[in-house]
Amino acid sequence: MDFKNITIAGSGVLGYQIAFQTAFHGYHVTVYDINDDVLKKAAAKFDILAQAFEKDLHASKEQLASTFDRLSYSSDLAAAVAKADLLIEAVPENPAIKIGFYQELAKVAPEKTIFATNSSTLLPSQFAQETGRPEKFLALHFANEIWKHNTAEIMGHPGTDKAVFEQVVNFAKSIGMVALPLHKEQPGYIVNSLLVPLLSAATDLLVNEV
Repeated sequence: MDFKNITIAGSGVLGYQIAFQTAFHGYHVTVYDINDDVLKKAAAKFDILAQAFEKDLHASKEQLASTFDRLSYSSDLAAAVAKADLLIEAVPENPAIKIGFYQELAKVAPEKTIFATNSSTLLPSQFAQETGRPEKFLALHFANEIWKHNTAEIMGHPGTDKAVFEQVVNFAKSIGMVALPLHKEQPGYIVNSLLVPLLSAATDLLVNEV
């Protein structure tokens, strides 16, 4: 399946960045959040993000205008996901919130829709059964300032369909990411598994007055 329509659920710190990056690379993107006031704030943040794309990526006015044309907004989950080939969930990093979201999503999403969580700490297997489609569920984790720190960690759980995994790897590449596939579940994924020991070692050096 070729992805055309992408829904981003959650317009917080990473959600709005993922949405803009995806629209910039030619996909039709629907931004979903819990109410219209939150979505208005997201729309205002896109104006600031456009300036960063202009400065850091030398994006043209025409590219940015096309990006905005490909963005739409909805606070109705069923409407937001009605055409989605892929839904990327970026709701708060709270298991109860994520479980509640997936239970609602499972009721309204088309059968074709692949679900991906942008969680940085939680494993896909914690939510796979709640999605109602565990074979079409995996993690797709981005770093903050996605347009500059362009890594995408793709991590399935034991029940993720291998073809779905490869589709999401290819999608990540298509939006300008360096795809980092993981072949088994790992808390901290790749980047934080490397970063946390480095920070811990730095703290030890400081505490020991080295």
